[in-house]
Amino acid sequence: LRNLSVNADNKVYIVDEGALPPLIKLLQSPVERIQEHAAGALRNLSVNNDNKVKIVIEGALPHLIALLRSRDKKVQVQACQTLQNIAVNDENEVAVVREGGLPPLIALLSSPDEELQEHSSVVIHNLSENAENKVKIVREGGLPPLISLLSGFNQRLLELATATVMNLATNPENKVRIAQRGGIPPLIGLLPSSNDLVQEQAMGSLCQLSMNAENKVKIQQEGALGSIISLLKSPNEQTLIYSSEALRHLSMNAQNKEEIERAGALPLLVELLSCPLDEVQEHVAVCLQNLSVNANNKIRIVQVGGLPALIELLRSRNKKVQAQGVVALRNLSVNPDNESKMVEEGGLPPLLSMLRSDDELIQLQAAVAIRNLSVEPANEIKIMEEGGIPPLLALLRYNSESFQRQGTITLRNLSVHDECEAKVVTEGALPPL
Repeated sequence: LRNLSVNADNKVYIVDEGALPPLIKLLQSPVERIQEHAAGALRNLSVNNDNKVKIVIEGALPHLIALLRSRDKKVQVQACQTLQNIAVNDENEVAVVREGGLPPLIALLSSPDEELQEHSSVVIHNLSENAENKVKIVREGGLPPLISLLSGFNQRLLELATATVMNLATNPENKVRIAQRGGIPPLIGLLPSSNDLVQEQAMGSLCQLSMNAENKVKIQQEGALGSIISLLKSPNEQTLIYSSEALRHLSMNAQNKEEIERAGALPLLVELLSCPLDEVQEHVAVCLQNLSVNANNKIRIVQVGGLPALIELLRSRNKKVQAQGVVALRNLSVNPDNESKMVEEGGLPPLLSMLRSDDELIQLQAAVAIRNLSVEPANEIKIMEEGGIPPLLALLRYNSESFQRQGTITLRNLSVHDECEAKVVTEGALPPL
């Protein structure tokens, strides 16, 4: 039956003929070779999607899980591979854990036999796709052996371990526990890996961990910035997305704002503002927005050519990208030296057009940026010449104090200039004022 069950059509016929109950009974045989062949037959049958469900319904799980503790490696391998196939099914992911599958599977992660480590790693990775299982795997003691595998040399085990840790790290509680168990240093150590998948998944894991406030500090302290920044040049799109998102999260920390700049990230971040991937553009724009809160970074971003690239984001068809670009420009416009440079680089027309956006966040941030620019006397006449007075007057008619405040302050600044003073009146400012 084990041999016959290799054939795709036979997988259906064998089950239809009622073979599952006797095969499952043979899993309990005292003869290890019989156990091996019965489990091997079930492994072959479980490749079929319908059979994955039927094998569980017929009660095979407790016996397959029991075989994970067998003293015979061949029996353990067949049981593991059957569970590996079965656990691809969403309902079965829950059932395997409910039937007590985690303790013996986790124990096999520490086996001296790499084949058993690999098969158990595949099952645990499949189980880790389930939200509840993410928590249970950690609570059952799965983290220490998984983190230990991150320091190994077997590439397949590294692929599986990084994939599983990345899944587990999506859970908020696990973000803390992975760091507490020492998971950050080995993940950082894998960032220069020549294995693209390992590199991608290690970066993805750190990206997830970087969402936690304490981990933002730990990741930087463990020396990850250089490796993460170097991955901004990765040809792997997913790795690029993960590295840019990780820097987005890390840049929220005040100390990291300085460390990221010192590590040389700014030129690469500015370059990636023109990346064709909207997701990367958004992450990078948010990162620069976060970094631009720092006074020194306001200057450095402009020095490395950030203004033209950020201004270009305002023309993006992606509202999220537009929003991040306009907030970054708002932050930069606070610096007196940047007020003139932003106008010289052509920032006024797209900022003024943002005042007509149907997105109120974009409108408001553009209004704040223009208010900041209007502090520079040389910019007053330019704002008027670019047709800025009508959309500024429109802000006064908004049923929002925030919009009214920005419009009023900007018009006050413009009215200091003689030409602007007359234009503000002729454009109809007096009634709303």
